[in-house]
Amino acid sequence: MKVGDLVTMPESSVGCSVTGIIISTEPPKSLLESKPSWYNSSKRVGVLWSDGGGTIDWEPRDWLEVISESR
Repeated sequence: MKVGDLVTMPESSVGCSVTGIIISTEPPKSLLESKPSWYNSSKRVGVLWSDGGGTIDWEPRDWLEVISESR
């Protein structure tokens, strides 16, 4: 998974299919410092979802499915 890939979460986990784009593969240190320890152990990527109102969500890689790789 890399910056620019289009991703989705399988419908079973969110109830509908939404597309997003990977905008970062490394959460900022300030985000990690403000979260509980279990949050750090999970590899997360920054996703800008098409229905997210311009907010970056830091999702576990395992929850995402790449539907179109960037070049």
